[in-house]
Amino acid sequence: MGSIVSGTEINGSLLDGNNQMNLMANQSCIKDEYYAVRNNVLLVDYSHYGIARVIGEDAWLLLNYMISADLSSIRDEQLLYGLFLDDLGEIISDLYVACDDESYLLVSEWLTGDALSKMVNDVIEKKRHEGEHYKIETVKSLNSEWGMLCVEGPYSWELLSEIFGLDIIGLPFHEHMHINTELILMRAGKHGEFCYHLLGEKAELDDAWGKILKLTDKYDLKTSSFSYLQDVRLENPCWDPDIFNVHTRCPIELQMQWVVSYDKEEFIGLEAIKERLKSGVTKRVIGAKIISDNGEKICTGNKVLFREKEIGIVINIGFSRALGQYIARLLIEDKYAYVDIDSYIIKSDDVTIKIVTSSIPFIYNLSLMISPIEHSYVDRTRALSFIE
Repeated sequence: MGSIVSGTEINGSLLDGNNQMNLMANQSCIKDEYYAVRNNVLLVDYSHYGIARVIGEDAWLLLNYMISADLSSIRDEQLLYGLFLDDLGEIISDLYVACDDESYLLVSEWLTGDALSKMVNDVIEKKRHEGEHYKIETVKSLNSEWGMLCVEGPYSWELLSEIFGLDIIGLPFHEHMHINTELILMRAGKHGEFCYHLLGEKAELDDAWGKILKLTDKYDLKTSSFSYLQDVRLENPCWDPDIFNVHTRCPIELQMQWVVSYDKEEFIGLEAIKERLKSGVTKRVIGAKIISDNGEKICTGNKVLFREKEIGIVINIGFSRALGQYIARLLIEDKYAYVDIDSYIIKSDDVTIKIVTSSIPFIYNLSLMISPIEHSYVDRTRALSFIE
């Protein structure tokens, strides 16, 4: 935000770079940020997300051809999570597509607005050479004008309802609403918690940031850079090219087939991924809980063994604060990729480490045990959650 991230250092906090944007590294420690997003509310500047707008009579046809999910399943003020695939059926990036009146917004964590616009224009040009002409009026990156805030946590809905009204409470998952015609509020999220993204012009977001901060003490709110993502995405994994790209970008191997609409007539990568599905994959990603007390010795790339036979490798490892133990993601041979198996081991140097395979996500989020019409963080006449 303008008042949040101007200069190279603010209040002693250095700016860290991500996706060609500079954002403030907050002074809250990682542990506080983690417990805020898991127990109450966390506020983060997500302006590193790329945002682009596509307008035109054939915008729906074009975008439905470009993404793996079925765009016909949403209407105005709804959004869809999907994948950009290449011609080989491998993931380029994930993204949200929001239907906004007569246009579509593309929102991606891993691609800038310029990159999103270029992808759209490249497809338009390619199809034109093939004799197909899409009626598109505008393809525009919004990152020079817009930004995005993320308000996430089990009681984020309650905090935002104090500022923007009670309609926030009734906003369904993967829908969005306009606030005072200046901002768009999307209910989305990748980490299993109540999560809202505020999109709009940077001056308006500055004002929203200030209003949210006024409720800091009331909701024990914390602000964060991106440091908390490593912990929450360990427990609630999502697409992350930094983890997956060196191992696989195949949605089937990554257990992301739920984002692929095989019954669509056509989209980029469809034939390739159908062929991969037909022929079968040889490996899949699966979770693992470390049951030995030496989980800190595990490194990515360590071998997974079954009866001294190598069946896979560790692709991600870390300590879960919620579970109080080390957890990992493994890429193992398909015929061994089952949960609740305790006969596999991880070999790290000369150390043997016992594991039990697990489904993903690893935790049952507090947000799943909260109903906005029954619970409250600030009203002590109401319970905090169903488990209180």
